[in-house]
Amino acid sequence: MPKRFFQAFDRWREHRDIKTKPWHEHSYFVLDMETTGLDPKQNQVISLGWVLVENGAIQLDTAQHLLLDSAQIDDISVGIHMITESDVMEQGRRHASVLRYLRQIMKDKVLVVHYSPLELGFLKSLWQTQPMPALAFDWIDTMQLEMQRRSRAQEVIAEGGYRLGPCRERYGLPDYPGHDALTDAMATAELLLAQVAHFNGHEPSLQELVRMGGGRMRLSSNNKSQ
Repeated sequence: MPKRFFQAFDRWREHRDIKTKPWHEHSYFVLDMETTGLDPKQNQVISLGWVLVENGAIQLDTAQHLLLDSAQIDDISVGIHMITESDVMEQGRRHASVLRYLRQIMKDKVLVVHYSPLELGFLKSLWQTQPMPALAFDWIDTMQLEMQRRSRAQEVIAEGGYRLGPCRERYGLPDYPGHDALTDAMATAELLLAQVAHFNGHEPSLQELVRMGGGRMRLSSNNKSQ
């Protein structure tokens, strides 16, 4: 067989073995994005907020909130996110610089979001706006984790009960104001820790978390030379 086949197999086996380690032995990049709407093909990212989880604890000194200078702000966005055009003009970071920075931080980490269809969709759309090298990573969706847990317990959750706020409330976590990327990223990180603490009486591996509410994704640019 070709040498590259064995190399690929070795990489797969190494990745598999790493994922069987306890969850706290991995690094997590908890991300939230505020956008102008709910359609990644039609709407734009306004801001990104994130924080890292290392050794099973939230690292507060890693928390960041960045505005994009390319964001188009309308009256609806101002009313929801409280971000104005002047905020973008004064604090907005260059689109390409933010993506390069984001890629560097995400490398070798597990992405954590709440409601993956939205967050992953916008992340993919954002990635394709610049000639960026590809990046592959595991991801976990705290909403999916919650849905799986409640389904296994045969609990009936009312409509809207899987939003970030109601999910946190079930674990006794405090209510935070929504529609701020950094606040929501912090809230998602706290929810993840609470979910892990209630994980079937044992500490899960990354593999268990991904199987229960996650997957693997590869981001790539439209630029074919990358």
